[in-house]
Amino acid sequence: MLGVLGGLDALVFTAGMGANSPQIWQAVADAFGFLRIALDPTKLERSPTDQIISTPASSVQVLVIHTQEEWAIARDCWRLSRE
Repeated sequence: MLGVLGGLDALVFTAGMGANSPQIWQAVADAFGFLRIALDPTKLERSPTDQIISTPASSVQVLVIHTQEEWAIARDCWRLSRE
């Protein structure tokens, strides 16, 4: 699929395991080695903040973005209770 798209602009890890597992980040980067993804070893730890975990030399920017599932559920419940 990447060939059809002409490459990859960014790789985003989010939600549960995606936002909290440096082992998964590294495994994915290794699996996509042909994309020349370079992760910053100083950022390969769990962090409560959203961050870019790739190096400036990486051909693809890699981000960890935390989701707010509880907030989304609460917002939807509030909206539905108003209908």
